[in-house]
Amino acid sequence: MPRPAHAPGRPPEDDLLRWAAFACLPAAAALLWRGAPFLTAAGVVCGLAAVTAASRLLIRRSRRLGSPARSPRLGAHPHARRAGAPPHARAHAPRNAGQTPAG
Repeated sequence: MPRPAHAPGRPPEDDLLRWAAFACLPAAAALLWRGAPFLTAAGVVCGLAAVTAASRLLIRRSRRLGSPARSPRLGAHPHARRAGAPPHARAHAPRNAGQTPAG
């Protein structure tokens, strides 16, 4: 029987992120092996770890925002103001019927 590509209860990007985090160590080892200074290798590890962490945050956020459990209005907050509206503007302001040029 073929083995699944990832664990059944985990999202598939967890494996990708785990391998990306693991890849930080061989990159530093290769730099040290080739004679790079220790601080350079440590900087590379920190940079790759930061990129991996940012990728993880962005992937999780996109999965959360793209889930079908969101409201049908695509996340619009019920008390959100319209773009460019003054702070106290109302969406349905009363009209002054007698004070228009048309009459």
